Amino acid sequence: MRVLVTGIGGFVGPVLAGTLRAAGHEVHGLVRRVVDDDRLTAVSLHTADVLDHAAVAQLVRTLAPEALVHLAGVTLPSAAEVDPDAAYRVNVGGTLAVLAAVRTHAPRARVLVVGTSEAYGAVTDDDLPVTEETPFRPVSVYGATKAAADIAAAQWGRAYGLDVVRVRPFNHTGPGQAPTFVCSALARQMAQVEAGKLDVVRVGNLDAVRDFSDVRDVVAGYVALLERGIGGEAYNICSGEGASIADVVAILRTHARVPVRLRIDPTLRRANDVPHVVGSHARATRDTGWKPAVAFTETLGTLLQAWRDLV
Repeated sequence: MRVLVTGIGGFVGPVLAGTLRAAGHEVHGLVRRVVDDDRLTAVSLHTADVLDHAAVAQLVRTLAPEALVHLAGVTLPSAAEVDPDAAYRVNVGGTLAVLAAVRTHAPRARVLVVGTSEAYGAVTDDDLPVTEETPFRPVSVYGATKAAADIAAAQWGRAYGLDVVRVRPFNHTGPGQAPTFVCSALARQMAQVEAGKLDVVRVGNLDAVRDFSDVRDVVAGYVALLERGIGGEAYNICSGEGASIADVVAILRTHARVPVRLRIDPTLRRANDVPHVVGSHARATRDTGWKPAVAFTETLGTLLQAWRDLV
């Protein structure tokens, strides 16, 4: 398939591009500005803002993609809290620009709209594991914008006969992730401790439980959904297992080369933090055969090594 990936220059995009190419697909990427990433040298890159409806439409008309993965958006929850207007414009408006371009110029293309588990928001223990039928109750601006984009994508699929598949990835990490995300932040600090640049690792809420996956597993799930997912459906991509932040620290310590001390920093706690979130990938496994394959300890070891190489 000829696949267009918006936001290909972010954390997930280069990993997805490599996985798509390994599966035999032709990959094109939409970026807002020129990207210098060796992993994208074999990808045809196109520059435009996803909010520029005319430019997105022209690109889709020119490429005539058979599939499109919509990754572009505001992905940092703290950034969405600081500027909610921008988060809604990009995450909802950008999704509408992509859907409108596909409707007009590539109506048979499969569109994978990448959302987030944060759309589920205020889940309780009775909701666990979270399935695709769990109602949206977002507690963050980011979660609300992605919930709105998910709902809009479903509506466009129903109303205009588009082949839309929605995917809701849970927490995922790996080399290249910004240190504004918890696993990457902890791994970076541990690498700095090893290098003698820090004395302690600062942590926030150690008790929060999340469903963490390796980014390689997540993009394998995206490719499986492009190839075998059912149009109109929504799918969770997750490990199906919970790990607390204390567990993340403990695993990273097993990989660390020196003893690591912790300091609790209340400023790192997120407002409205949901205590316990674990998902179910049963639907994705049933429809595509996809299952997570990378052990979390391997993921964190790889992440720590990547930060060692940088610091």
